[in-house]
Amino acid sequence: MIIILGDTIENVKIFNGVTLVTIYNMRNDGGRKSIFRKLAENAVNLDMISQSPCLGGEITLSFSLPDEDLTKALAVISDYKANCEKVETNVCSNNIIISFFSAKMINSPGVAASVFEIFANHGIEILLVTTSDISISCMVAKSDEVKIMRMLTEQNLEI
Repeated sequence: MIIILGDTIENVKIFNGVTLVTIYNMRNDGGRKSIFRKLAENAVNLDMISQSPCLGGEITLSFSLPDEDLTKALAVISDYKANCEKVETNVCSNNIIISFFSAKMINSPGVAASVFEIFANHGIEILLVTTSDISISCMVAKSDEVKIMRMLTEQNLEI
């Protein structure tokens, strides 16, 4: 089956210089609130946010931020970790976010499936994904930039 996203997607944006931060074994007791509040107070702008289901009172929380804000974010996370011995973090910088937008997505089942299939067909690993009723955002490694541009061209999508 040939998949052409250009028939459904109305707009594509690419954001460079993005860091993925993942916090593991985080208590589900308000930790999100304190971390996000302190990041905001330090003028760190978050974009993608994803949380795992709560299991045994703990969650895994991932979010993206501009590479240049990583030092501020790590200071906030370090303060949080000082009170939570099980908490671990993983940081992956120099990524790209590709966001697909369209009001047509609301009534078009399978758009996300098509996006994931096209990424897989081009050998592009998705590090993080978030969706809404009108958008799909995928974070990928900067090293896949050439593959991304080829994929967008083949899909008749302009940035």
